[in-house]
Amino acid sequence: MIPLLERGIHSLGGMFINLVTRPKLVNPQLLLPTQPTPDHIYYILESNRLSHTLLLKNLLRKQQRHIKEEQILFADSKGQAPLREALEVLVNAQNSSEKFNTLIIPVAIFHGRLPNREKSWLNLLYAETWHEAGPIGSFFQLLVNGRQTLVRIDKALDLKQLLQQEENDDSEATARKAARVLRTHFSITRQSIIGPDLSHRRTLINLVIKDPNVQQAIDQQAKERGTSRHRIERHCAHTLDKIAADFSPITTRILDPLLNWVWGRLYRKVRIANIERVQEIAKTHQLIYLPCHRSHMDYLLLSWVLYRHGLMIPHVAAGENLNIPVIGPILKRSGAIFMRRQFHGDPLYSCLYKTYLEQMTHRGHSLEYFIEGGRSRTGRLLAAKTGLLSMSVESYRDNPQKPVALIPVWVGYDRLVESKSYQEELSGGKKQQESISTVLATSKILGQKFGNTLLSFGEPLLLEAHIHPEHSSKEDVKLIAATVMRRINQAAEITQSSLLATCLLGGSPLQSVAELSDKSSRLLNLIKTLNPHLQLIPEGKPSDWINEAAKMQQVNQKINLIEIDQHQAQELCFYRNNIQHLLILPSMYLLLAHRLENGKTQSINRTIRMIYPFIQAELFLPWELTDLTGLLKQVREALIEQNLLEGEADKGWTTTANPLVNTLILTAEPILLRYYIVLRTLARYNEISAEDLIESSQNIAQHIHKEYGYSTPEYKDKRVLNSFIKQLHALEFLREENGRLSCNFDTSALFAQAKKILKPHMISLVDSKLGSKG
Repeated sequence: MIPLLERGIHSLGGMFINLVTRPKLVNPQLLLPTQPTPDHIYYILESNRLSHTLLLKNLLRKQQRHIKEEQILFADSKGQAPLREALEVLVNAQNSSEKFNTLIIPVAIFHGRLPNREKSWLNLLYAETWHEAGPIGSFFQLLVNGRQTLVRIDKALDLKQLLQQEENDDSEATARKAARVLRTHFSITRQSIIGPDLSHRRTLINLVIKDPNVQQAIDQQAKERGTSRHRIERHCAHTLDKIAADFSPITTRILDPLLNWVWGRLYRKVRIANIERVQEIAKTHQLIYLPCHRSHMDYLLLSWVLYRHGLMIPHVAAGENLNIPVIGPILKRSGAIFMRRQFHGDPLYSCLYKTYLEQMTHRGHSLEYFIEGGRSRTGRLLAAKTGLLSMSVESYRDNPQKPVALIPVWVGYDRLVESKSYQEELSGGKKQQESISTVLATSKILGQKFGNTLLSFGEPLLLEAHIHPEHSSKEDVKLIAATVMRRINQAAEITQSSLLATCLLGGSPLQSVAELSDKSSRLLNLIKTLNPHLQLIPEGKPSDWINEAAKMQQVNQKINLIEIDQHQAQELCFYRNNIQHLLILPSMYLLLAHRLENGKTQSINRTIRMIYPFIQAELFLPWELTDLTGLLKQVREALIEQNLLEGEADKGWTTTANPLVNTLILTAEPILLRYYIVLRTLARYNEISAEDLIESSQNIAQHIHKEYGYSTPEYKDKRVLNSFIKQLHALEFLREENGRLSCNFDTSALFAQAKKILKPHMISLVDSKLGSKG
């Protein structure tokens, strides 16, 4: 009678589960292995919860698979038969026969983790947490959030393989190991999806202050300033209160539907590439996200995307300027860790921040910071600022037990919400300070459209493979930073704005729709040929892109003609620069084939080799000089295939009449001209301060580009010039003595080659401007 009653209850329960749940399966192909017989496949759930058991049975029943009760195990059996005992029975059975292998498949179930329908307070109240609810709470969680159920199936534990790895035949020891592996698996899975179990914030602050390194820094400051330790410790607590996040899962869940609504208002679509590699590495490593920084939307979009794909929300290092009334507390509860822009001159603050990050790391939190420091106003990657990266690397070197993966992230926009303020800054305007009024002013953007936004996750960089004990920490950080920057650019995807901007800025400011469509289509085909790994390319036809650009006021459309004014040209530079690193080598190849009298393969390759170190440093290109010969062959073949280049290796190469040729030449020429201006100024004055070098280069660049059609503020931007000068210094192309810079190599060959490549009137203008100054 009792078994019959149980079957009836289970049958009704299964019907109820079917009614209230809409499970989304992760790795559904792992649910039904094909190798062993069904009798030797077992499933393990995180806890002995009837609803989860019934849900698993329903999923298997839909696949025509029926299992016995004893084929379902539980990592937490709630005081009943321990997992180890059940596993020991299976281990003994496996030992008794070599004819089969026993598989144990982990199945993790979460209710309320999928945020698609979180629109009410009830959804938020009964969402998934670390603390298991009681029977009533579990019932309401299922009722309220059952339609947002995530079922993650992972690779099976193979008992036969496990036994082969063990050196002895101790079934009890093998069972203990299997139990430990499975429990750890569920803990890691839960942490990777909803984040680690949070300690009390005040406890964490006290732990940071009691850290031996912090105590030593407190002693040092007390001695230097003649102040009591108690007073400095109070100051530390106050400082950490400003720094420390106050992460609230409830706040995150409340913000998710709000952000979902905002993105729906602003963007046509948020497109994502390579998220699978992050989901995989999250199983084994602590993650540190390193996105490029182009907009305040970057960190909101990234956190939202991670949350929607079942990944832990990272704690984000944010500038202290965002810790403003109302907004600051919300950001803190969303995981913001506020920081000063500069740590220099305050070793105690640096020690507090570093120790806090270490505590977060040890607790398994994901972190996020912008390796460029601030937002790029030009669309190019800025030189890496390695302060926070140094802290992460040093922390890992001190405690390498926890594996760490750096995740490069490329972010692209069809149109920036800050585009107007960026152009004002590049034109000499003052940076607008964040405040409540500026935040409220942004509500105006909700009535505008900004096209698509793209997030692409680059190849993860595992610290264990990039830490060299024989190197200093500084050397490791330098190499790791360079690799991260290159991998960000390698993850780049293509926006429609970047294609249109390249074609418009590399041609007449007035073009027909047909001409612009044709060039944009040809440009996309070239990029796809050279980068077959691309996943996110613009959807629709080029004419659709042009219509959208006109609606976003990026271009002016008059019937069948497209025109851009000076302000639009300035804005479009940003989007062109997003993909400039993908086009620089084919653009240079065409420029040299067009300008060099002897356009043979050897001459072109030799000239590119001479210029390549400068371009590689500025645009973070991934190829070394030793890769260039093979790479340039691929570039040449792609240009021939796309009808941009013609000729023969022994007779020389020439450009075709393809309208895209001139566009690409005009993409490369301004960069080379800027190099010539800076190096020519350096050579002219022999010794010059960095400030004078930048000012002189700015004046010449402004004059040339105003006269010859490249009048864009980003071109003479002080940060771009300063970054190039720093790169020259890092590559030892210049030396510095007593605050004055001078060339560290013979420039005559480079200048002679420049005269063959750049237009004569531009060379003459630069030389005359420099010659007229004493």
